Amino acid sequence: MIRALLDADRPAAAALLDDAVGAGFWRFAEGEGARSFVAVTAHGVAGIVITCLEPGADPDVRAAFAGSAAAPAERELVLHVRQLAVALEVRRLGLASRLLARAEAEALALGARAAFAFGWLPVGRPEPDAVPFYEAAGYTAGPDIADFYAEGSVATGAVCPYCGDPPCRCAVRPFVRDLAPA
Repeated sequence: MIRALLDADRPAAAALLDDAVGAGFWRFAEGEGARSFVAVTAHGVAGIVITCLEPGADPDVRAAFAGSAAAPAERELVLHVRQLAVALEVRRLGLASRLLARAEAEALALGARAAFAFGWLPVGRPEPDAVPFYEAAGYTAGPDIADFYAEGSVATGAVCPYCGDPPCRCAVRPFVRDLAPA
């Protein structure tokens, strides 16, 4: 079952996210544009997607759509898929696809015309599963952005599971998608 994140889900969702990306490299979305959903199985929370609606003028939106002909106007709403994690034991069952589809459908209903995500490219590691996942979900990859997390990791003291102590040297690959029905 896919449903909205409840306060009671937060501890299990936090453990999933810590395992997926490391403590300190994520946070729950808060505020008016925040939209988070969980996949719940018989064993509890098995997946989470954290998203928020952002205006086209947001710096992350601008970075994701840099050089894209599909760049949204400054006031247009855009879905930012901030984190997506599924428990290792239930991967390849379609939970991530269903979580993403739920977030996209809600964003479209709220007026968003595009979506984006940053696929984490851990330093010295092969491309993670997120890269083919977003491509299969209809997202188009943009050029890699080096040292994407460096400044934020220094500011928060987040320890990257790949780089160690700040600064994080991992890159990201932006993925963008038009949400408007064809």
